[in-house]
Amino acid sequence: MIQRRPWHGVEWSLFIVLTGAALLGLLYSCLHIYEQPFSHILLTILAILLSYGAPFIFWRPHYINPTCYPIAVLLTGIPLQIYLAWMKQDALLTINCPIMVIGFLTDRKNAWWTAPIFMLGMPMTYFFLLHSGMGVGQLFSFILNAVLFFAIGLSLQRAVTSNEKTEKLLGENQRQYHLIHEQNNVLEQYANQIEQLTLVEERNRMARELHDTVGHTFTSVIMGMDAVSYLIEVSPEKAKEKLDVLRNVTRGGLEEVRRSIHQMVPQEGDLLLSQQLSRLANEFALHTGTQIHFTTVSDEFEIPKQTKLSLIRCLQESLTNAKRHGKAASIEIVLTYADDQISLRIEDDGVGSEQLKMGFGIAAMQERITALQGTLQVRSLPEKGTVVHCFIPVKRFPTF
Repeated sequence: MIQRRPWHGVEWSLFIVLTGAALLGLLYSCLHIYEQPFSHILLTILAILLSYGAPFIFWRPHYINPTCYPIAVLLTGIPLQIYLAWMKQDALLTINCPIMVIGFLTDRKNAWWTAPIFMLGMPMTYFFLLHSGMGVGQLFSFILNAVLFFAIGLSLQRAVTSNEKTEKLLGENQRQYHLIHEQNNVLEQYANQIEQLTLVEERNRMARELHDTVGHTFTSVIMGMDAVSYLIEVSPEKAKEKLDVLRNVTRGGLEEVRRSIHQMVPQEGDLLLSQQLSRLANEFALHTGTQIHFTTVSDEFEIPKQTKLSLIRCLQESLTNAKRHGKAASIEIVLTYADDQISLRIEDDGVGSEQLKMGFGIAAMQERITALQGTLQVRSLPEKGTVVHCFIPVKRFPTF
C-alpha cells in the first residue's frame, strides 16, 4: 500500500547510510577495475549509480511503495552485486544497506517473498557463483550477514511504529484531559450558578416568611401596647386582659419564626439509613458515571443519629477515594443489619495499592467509628481494588 507521508528521522538516517555505502562501493569498485577498458569502467559506474538511484523512485519523501522498492533492488542491485562478485571472485556486499531499507519497509503483505529472497536466495546465489575455494561455513556467513541487516531494518520499523502509537496515544490522552478539564470547569460554573440561585431563592423565601410573620407579630404587639398604655390608667383590669392577649400573640409569632428557620434544615433524620445511603450513592453515580450497586441485608430498624452520621461519612469518604485515587468503574455497597451490630461494606474495582497510606480521610473515619466502639477494616491489593468495612455495635429494641 502506497504511503504519502514525509520521511521519519530514521528514514533520513537510512538515506545517509545508503548514500555513504554507495559511494564507498563506487570507490572500491573503481580501484579494482582500473586496469579494465574505459568503456567497462564507465559501464560499471553507471550500473552502480543505477542500482543506487532507481529504488528511490519508490522510496522518497511523500511517496513510499513498500512493494515496488524491493522489486527495484531485486532488478538493479542484486544483478550488480552478482556481477561484481563474479568479476572479482569476491563477495562485495554493496547490497547490505538496501537490504536494511527493505527490512524497514517490510510489512505483512510482502514479507512472505522479500525475506526468503534477500535472506536466503541472494546468499545462496553468491555461494554457487563463488564456490571455488569456499566451504559451507562461508555460505552460512553470507546468510547470517543478510539476516542481520534485514533484522536491523525490521527492528527500526518496529521502533518507529511503537513511537508513533505512543505519540498518538499521548495526543489522545491530552485531548481527553483537556476535554475533561473543560467539562469540569463547565460543571463547576454550573454548580456555582445553582448554588447562587439557591441562596437567592432561599433568601427571598426567608425574607417573605420573616416579613409576614415578624411584621404581623410586632405590629400587633406595638398596637396592643399602645392600647395598654391608655387602658392602664382608665381600666387596669382591661389592660391586664390585653397584656394576656399580647403574650399569646408574641408566643404565636415566635413559633412561626421557629418553624420558618427549621425549614432551612434538611429533615434527613426522618429517613432510614438505607434511604440516605442509597440516595448518596445514586447522586455520586449520576455525577461521576460510576456503576454503583447498593444492597440492604436483613430487616432494617431505627438506629441512633450519631451512628447514621458516622456511616454516611464513611460511605462519602470511601466513594471519593474509590474514584479519585482508585479510578474505580464500579462499586458494590452492602448494608447489613444484625441484632448486635450494623456493618457497611464498600468494595471497588479500582487500581488498588500494595501499601495503603492512612490519609486524613481514613483517619477521620477511624476516629468516628472508634468513638462508637466500632471497628474499621481497609484492605487493598494492586489491580484488585479496595474494600472498606465498617462495624458499629447497636442494640435492637423489640417492637410492639
